[in-house]
Amino acid sequence: MKIQVGGLSQGTYTYQFHSTPEELGLDDRFPSEVIIDATLEKAATQIFLDVAVTTDGRVECDRCVTQLRLPLKNTYRMYYVWDGAEAGVLDPLEVRVFSPGLPMINISDDVRQTVLLSVPLKLLCKANCRGLCPECGTNMNVDSCTCSGQSSDGRWEALRTLRNSLS
Repeated sequence: MKIQVGGLSQGTYTYQFHSTPEELGLDDRFPSEVIIDATLEKAATQIFLDVAVTTDGRVECDRCVTQLRLPLKNTYRMYYVWDGAEAGVLDPLEVRVFSPGLPMINISDDVRQTVLLSVPLKLLCKANCRGLCPECGTNMNVDSCTCSGQSSDGRWEALRTLRNSLS
């Protein structure tokens, strides 16, 4: 996904791209089209790019392993500067130094990384997800079970005995 910047006069330009997950190198967790809205501001010695990325993810809840669709929306911005001295005053994560004759900017990798970073670390179907019963595996959001709720793992018995003796 490339933006033609060679020959652009100074000013603000808007672009919208539609890309398949395969074109961006995304895996099957991202089944939907990726929509990219970009605003480019070109000045004499730099280009500022502000990008919003929207798509959907197909993930499993970390507690109950239910499949869920997760709308993903994230933004990033990048400065493309011609002079390395200008780069020192900007956030190093948001700056790339290029030659003045740069004909195109390729944003595919930045878009792919933005999509991947949009996925939350903790994936829950709902905030109060009750998860699975550790004994029988019943989804506690859907059904209740008759399990005791007590852990039958003998490895914890010495710790329970110690806790009871201190009480």
